[in-house]
Amino acid sequence: MSGAITPAIRPAYDVVVIGLGIMGASALFHLSQRGMKVLGVEAHGPLHDLGSSHGQTRIFRRAYWEGEQYVPLLNRSYAGWMELNDATHDTIALKTGGLFVGPPDSGLVQGSRETATRCGIDHEYLDAGEISRRFPAFHVRDDAVAVYEPDALMLFADRARLGYLSRAASGGAHMVHGQAVRSLKPEAGDAITVFGDGWQVSCGAVVLTTGGWIGDFLPGEIGALVTPMRIPVYEFDVAESCERDHLPGRFPVFLFEDAEGTLVYGLPKWRSVDGGLKLGFHNRQLSPLDVDGARRPPTDAERRELWRTIKALLPGVHSTGRGTSCVYTMSRDESFLIGRSREMDGVVYASACSGHGFKFAPGIGEVLAQLAIDGRSTVDVSAFAPERPGPRPTSGAAGNSADATHREIPDT
Repeated sequence: MSGAITPAIRPAYDVVVIGLGIMGASALFHLSQRGMKVLGVEAHGPLHDLGSSHGQTRIFRRAYWEGEQYVPLLNRSYAGWMELNDATHDTIALKTGGLFVGPPDSGLVQGSRETATRCGIDHEYLDAGEISRRFPAFHVRDDAVAVYEPDALMLFADRARLGYLSRAASGGAHMVHGQAVRSLKPEAGDAITVFGDGWQVSCGAVVLTTGGWIGDFLPGEIGALVTPMRIPVYEFDVAESCERDHLPGRFPVFLFEDAEGTLVYGLPKWRSVDGGLKLGFHNRQLSPLDVDGARRPPTDAERRELWRTIKALLPGVHSTGRGTSCVYTMSRDESFLIGRSREMDGVVYASACSGHGFKFAPGIGEVLAQLAIDGRSTVDVSAFAPERPGPRPTSGAAGNSADATHREIPDT
């Protein structure tokens, strides 16, 4: 199915997926694999850059400093990424290893090590000398330590999204791009009508994966719990003499926490990907965003702030860099919101992936398909229910004050 939905025609679908970013694309695929008659609706094009799923690369890691409650979903997602990679002609996931560097008492290092140890995730604990010897691009302080996860991956984001959409279509899913959904209305007989501009369709269930727009559909239940935020993303060039040390095989995906709790991530350049070394803050330079407005590119001051943070760690990186902006749809405790709507029967959702959700797409897509069809999931996602206990601090990986003017999510 392509183009606009025929006005006044109401084909019956088992499930309609609204929003075809990486979460919606994965859910659409899993629903098609369950034999559902399913429709995916996306307001923009297949690779639009207005949400959180676009771009070249993402990090996948399981030694999760954020907590072991994420590991069941991570395990399902790791299997899903391997399956998608094997089923497509493009590289979807590349094993680079993951290096998580910081002071010994940092939340990043302590949390990564604790999760890896408790959950049986293969890892090593490295001192400063071993970090420098094995990964020569990194120059660390003498007191720095790291958790190294050999099975961490670099994911190719646009390829992954298109891979899931392609496989969903092969499984019989219908898709419409360029058509915004305006509202949902429950009907008699447990049906839901999905309304757009001059069209409508009926279905038995709806999966909402609309990122920063989710409050438009569930304002009372979810709208007050999420805040769309702008955050810059950068590409930096590397000195020619240092290029070899910054390529996959010698340069893992990484997270770095400094003594003030500032958290930086990075990914190597890959030969088939345009651009340079990808770097960015995770917990600085966030600002509230109107998701229907323009995406402001990074300023020179923002770029210089990042370079000052990483120049001692990565001395081979040039001070000049290019940038764009991405969207973090944040919850106040930086965790996910996944569940079945209390406002509208038959609606399930995932949002507020808070800047670390992409890697979970295979697992979350499977959970959403199960919730839509069966009403329950084989993976325990109760930790991500909106009614969970109050939010944790949002300052930094270690719970330090990482410049509250950049970090705190404002009240909504």
